[in-house]
Amino acid sequence: MKLKYKNIPVLLSMMCLGLTSCSDSFLDIKPEQNVAAEDAVIDLVTLQTAINGMYSKLQDSDYYGRTMYVIPELMADNLYLSSRNTGRYLEFENFVVSDRNTYAEGTWNQIYEVVVNATRAIEGGKLIEVTTAEQQKKIDQLVGEAYTVRALAHFDLVRLYAQPYNFTANATHAGVPVVSAINTNQVSPSRNNVSEVYTQINSDLAQALLLMTNQKASGYFSVSGAKALAARVALYQENNLEAIKQSTEVINTSAYSLMTNANYLKVWNTAFNSESIFEIVNTIADSEGTNSLGHFFSVAGYADALVTTELFVLYDSNDIRKSVIVQGAKPGAEKNALFVGKFPNGTKSDDNIRLFRLAEQYLIRAEAYAKEGNDMLAQQDLNLIVKRAQPNAATITDTGANLLDRILLERRKELAFEGHRLFDLNRNKKNVNIIQSENAVLVNYPNDKFILPIPLSEINANPNIKPQNNGY
Repeated sequence: MKLKYKNIPVLLSMMCLGLTSCSDSFLDIKPEQNVAAEDAVIDLVTLQTAINGMYSKLQDSDYYGRTMYVIPELMADNLYLSSRNTGRYLEFENFVVSDRNTYAEGTWNQIYEVVVNATRAIEGGKLIEVTTAEQQKKIDQLVGEAYTVRALAHFDLVRLYAQPYNFTANATHAGVPVVSAINTNQVSPSRNNVSEVYTQINSDLAQALLLMTNQKASGYFSVSGAKALAARVALYQENNLEAIKQSTEVINTSAYSLMTNANYLKVWNTAFNSESIFEIVNTIADSEGTNSLGHFFSVAGYADALVTTELFVLYDSNDIRKSVIVQGAKPGAEKNALFVGKFPNGTKSDDNIRLFRLAEQYLIRAEAYAKEGNDMLAQQDLNLIVKRAQPNAATITDTGANLLDRILLERRKELAFEGHRLFDLNRNKKNVNIIQSENAVLVNYPNDKFILPIPLSEINANPNIKPQNNGY
């Protein structure tokens, strides 16, 4: 059975209790409709099943299966909607998202399902009685993965529905509700401030690193995956020394290496390649199908979102990263279109989704070094990424503010279509040039609409969730 919960109060109860909003459950362990929630995780086998269910939620088109990649690129300058599209994400491109937007609501609900699934696995895993040290090691690894996924989910929620950490001096502005326990007596949570959300994220990551022992894994979080997330989180907090520490530990492990220039396309067409730290597994039988990223971007599918010319011309002609932007015509629409090629299997919809790559860790460390005033080390990391893409590129010697601008430019080029662009601009207090199909809109920082509204359905169901984000 599968339970689908329409809002946080129902999510936290974890039981239908006669509510009509219950339809499909996350844990799919027992077929009986009356399985008690506390019995869902009772041993290593059911814990593994719970963890698999948790990961499967990341695939959903309302999360990393599409929306989490699309919105931050479309609400900025990397993507725009084709003149012939299916109507998805129109409000985002037009910068007129409302609190009734179905994608904003769907993503809110989906990510909180992930949070609750992870929390249920954590709580259940702690109670499992074991007889051997090997069993305990396996349980610790799985519970550590659940802590990491819960940290990722809270991080994504606070990025989408709250202003950046540095928006106020002490990050005391409104964030999102933190869910760290399944408490059926507290079913209408209020919003934590952003500082509190990040405290929970970092606490979960610290606990994950105490528990996990797998340094590398295919399709699951590992020690390196948790550290890669910790580095990204620290960068968003402007905790530059921590970002340097965590990214360095990932970079220095022998488990990963950058693809060479000649093998760059393997980053996208080869699962679990040497550069991939964590990726979500998709198969033809287990994917979002026509709702997938591949179908969304492929000319054989919808090709709803196209690459902006402004981004395309930033790449030099011999920059290998330009090869994942495909030039062609969209039937019945743009004669000279630019298609996203980072999902090469297209309408087969079985491309794995890369969430953490080694290249990003070098760029995180470069930005953190630059913000700490260590231009030389920042240049070294940045040149490594630039010269991997274009071996004959001029060595970067920029310093100070110019160096930071160049790092953001290279982040744009290296991480395009991977769901970073709007967040990078907003956390660095930059204006956003929203490129649309026929024009562009320059939106100055700060802006209330750089973040999404709390869904109206959530506010109606949970009066404690107020206040709504400004501007909605």
